[in-house]
Amino acid sequence: MIQPLLLAGGHSTRMGTRKELLRLYDEMPVYEHQLIRLRIACPDADAVYLSLPDPSALGPILENPRIERLTETSLQLYHQTFTFPVHVLYDEADVGPAGGLLAAHRDVPDASWLVVACDYPFFSVSAMNHICREMAALVTCFENSDGIYEPLLGVWSAPALSLLEENVKNGILGPKSVVFKSKGKAVRPLDENWLYNMNTPAEYSEALRMGGYIASITQDIQTFNNILS
Repeated sequence: MIQPLLLAGGHSTRMGTRKELLRLYDEMPVYEHQLIRLRIACPDADAVYLSLPDPSALGPILENPRIERLTETSLQLYHQTFTFPVHVLYDEADVGPAGGLLAAHRDVPDASWLVVACDYPFFSVSAMNHICREMAALVTCFENSDGIYEPLLGVWSAPALSLLEENVKNGILGPKSVVFKSKGKAVRPLDENWLYNMNTPAEYSEALRMGGYIASITQDIQTFNNILS
């Protein structure tokens, strides 16, 4: 079974505020949209995993009226039509996105992970399903129009995460190096908006102009409800 993982452990230095807490077209922050999508894409998973830098980062998330804290690391997200558990992980070291990936690997060592970074606000359920169907290597990830790998939008196997752990011990922090080392598979998106990256205020402003695109989640939710029924 593939486990769903949302990476929200970055410092958001260029944005100046936490990217996962930003809102685009409705009252739901980006992280909530992405958690719901991950749940829909992986309906049989025990929980959706959320990687944060440290316990202090959980505070603003707990202010969300649709989220209930059950234990120190367990949350429940209440949507209009369904609820699901969210398991919180904390990066064990300040090693960039590798910290969130390795936290997940140490929590469930044998799992493969559908990984989504919080600064891709339009990464849809269709995108998640597409990359899972294309999984055919230790790492399968998307490739943008410039031919650059997007390792934080993909599926990571347990052996790939072991390679990442070895690299980090040797001072090689970038997840992309594992894609090259393991001869990972790169996949082109069916929709370029899937790979829209939001790291600066200007990119956030552009995402606001694209905000209606995120409304496609309502169709995803209807499809999920049909599956449940």
